[in-house]
Amino acid sequence: ASSRFLGNKHSFFHSKITMATESGTPQDNTSAFIAGVRDIKNQQDEEEKKSASPTASISDQSGGSGWEDAIHVARRSYKDPLRELHPSSAVIHAGYHSDLSERAIKPPVFKSSTFVFATAEEGELFFKRAYGLKGNDGQPPGLVYSRLNNPNVEIIEDKLVSLERGSNYCNAFPSGMSAISTTIMALVPTGGHIMYTNPVYGGTYFFLTTVCPDRLNVTSQGADTSNPDKLRRAIEEAPRLDVLYLECPANPTLSITDIALATSLAKAKNPDCLIMVDNTFMGPVFQSPFLFGADIVLYSATKFIGGHSDLVAGLVLTKDKTLMSKINTYRTILGPVISPDTAWMLTRSVETVWLRMERQADKAQKVASALAAHPRVSRLVFPGYYSSETSSAARDVKTELWERQCSGTGSMISIVVRPNTRKAAFTVLNGMKIAHLAVSLGSTETLVEHPRSMTHSDMTEEDLDAC
Repeated sequence: ASSRFLGNKHSFFHSKITMATESGTPQDNTSAFIAGVRDIKNQQDEEEKKSASPTASISDQSGGSGWEDAIHVARRSYKDPLRELHPSSAVIHAGYHSDLSERAIKPPVFKSSTFVFATAEEGELFFKRAYGLKGNDGQPPGLVYSRLNNPNVEIIEDKLVSLERGSNYCNAFPSGMSAISTTIMALVPTGGHIMYTNPVYGGTYFFLTTVCPDRLNVTSQGADTSNPDKLRRAIEEAPRLDVLYLECPANPTLSITDIALATSLAKAKNPDCLIMVDNTFMGPVFQSPFLFGADIVLYSATKFIGGHSDLVAGLVLTKDKTLMSKINTYRTILGPVISPDTAWMLTRSVETVWLRMERQADKAQKVASALAAHPRVSRLVFPGYYSSETSSAARDVKTELWERQCSGTGSMISIVVRPNTRKAAFTVLNGMKIAHLAVSLGSTETLVEHPRSMTHSDMTEEDLDAC
């Protein structure tokens, strides 16, 4: 691309922004952006006058401003997470370049089960890399076989790294539970101990309380991690602590744990304790656990990230390469690998996750306000709305934590109906006219369920009552 072409491109971009602001769109930082684009164009025009060649390469322009970096993302490596951009922009560009696939603006679906090596030596090297064998040079393995890697899977993994602040590595899985279970099997030693948020999603609860002790010789205990005093006492009394597993907000009580404080308490008990955070409810839009000390962030990508009730997937993200290498090895051997079709659909979905989650939160705030005033609702739980707390001190503490750790409310709402009986709850569920009576969340539909008899029905009565 020539400097003259880029100049014309900027002029076109400038005119589009100007028309948008003239039509009444709030300007915010648009004027500063336009000024920045003008400066780039003027600088390029001056450079073009001085240059003997009319086709100066973009890469020749070094030492430029952040505007140049933002506008020239197409020339960056597709593996670059583009941290200088807002995540909602970075996720559009990261992970894929059109020149990888016949200039297609969106990637094709690579349904191939296996991939051809250029030489026998390359095949040998790729397997050494994939399995960490002697002679491994530490580089990504290259395409081998779709149980190990696949272009569509790598694209969505790279996009998620660009979306999740503080992350460096991502592995995609065919479900949230496969992501959770594989990660724990890969990282928790035999004889290890896990402390988890109580309550926690029913599937996670079953895995931690049944599968871990029965099959893995790993013990677990629930704790009210949202209560600093109770969490501190639980950690002090624990026989050992290998993993602190936080669900934040918790499912379905929506209690919020102070991730930074929890990390500090756990690391004081055991510096090697891993902090895992299931961030499904807030998503990468409203909460960034890595910024508060988390080692691992997990998602059911079926929910907000997928966002259309048409796929099932899970994600694991880490900052540390060694942790991800262990998780990746278990994924390779056990085989819980996302399909190319599902990976492609996630790539479609992730580009709009910011828009969708912000819109969902706006609508949820209106629903929450209506429910809070309804005579048949005895208690409403919604992040950021703490008017039902019995004391102003409790309201202040919870509000301060939410404001410090979250950038929005999310769109999950829990209510207690009056009277507080199963029959009354079922009457509400059966009377829904717009919302769908179905489990899951984060899609284009509004969904409603009764956790105690549905998603959390595998919990013991004692643990249900304790929650």
